[in-house]
Amino acid sequence: MRRKTRLTIAPIALIAAVLACNLPSTQSPSMNEQVLPEIRATLTEGPPNGVNVPITATFSPIPRPSTASVTTSPTPSTPLLTLMQQADCRAGPGQNYESLFIYPANVSLEILGRYNAENYWLVKPPESSRRQCWISGAYGQASGNLEETPNVTPPPPPPVQQPLHAPSFQSWNYTCAYNGSGYNIVVALTWSDKSNNETGFRVLRNGGLVADLPANSTAYTDSTTTYAGQTFVYRIEAYNSAGTAGANTAPISCS
Repeated sequence: MRRKTRLTIAPIALIAAVLACNLPSTQSPSMNEQVLPEIRATLTEGPPNGVNVPITATFSPIPRPSTASVTTSPTPSTPLLTLMQQADCRAGPGQNYESLFIYPANVSLEILGRYNAENYWLVKPPESSRRQCWISGAYGQASGNLEETPNVTPPPPPPVQQPLHAPSFQSWNYTCAYNGSGYNIVVALTWSDKSNNETGFRVLRNGGLVADLPANSTAYTDSTTTYAGQTFVYRIEAYNSAGTAGANTAPISCS
């Protein structure tokens, strides 16, 4: 009788175990349910004052080298008159004006103006910061920025003067001192003034101007260097607006 009861209980226990497996199990909390209450409150709170705050970023442009070409204007060149032969620089544009300076060939003078009617250039003498003089265009070649050179009204012509009488040499004494490669030469010149209407006297050495002296001058001493066998010829000229009159020395040399 007891054996039969045990057999009856065993099937019942097996059925109960099967039914227990099919019962709904208790679920673990999800990841969202595990977030701390403080963080969940912050995430769900939203932007302050109910305003949507955009995320912005500012970027500075990267400087790039300019590719624009730079154009430079050429600097105008100073107008110059280069002499092709010896020429008088006069007080006005014409032969009847007084000759103020004499320049040899190849000298370049700054041009200040022009007088087209007589083909004369107004130039700036390097010997004087205040005086200006005129040279005929027939004696030189003009160059540089000539387009803006003004046309200058010349001074009134001077009164006609009487011709000059040439001075006459009284003496030309000189000394030579050897300097190791050549000679230092000193020449003392004296002459007589034969005119009473000269503007001044010019001293020339081998055709080149050495000195421009005032009226009534009668002496001048020149110092230069030379080599054995070289010769010098001096000339004294009286001048005024009517022209010049002069005399030469004999050749001078150091041997």
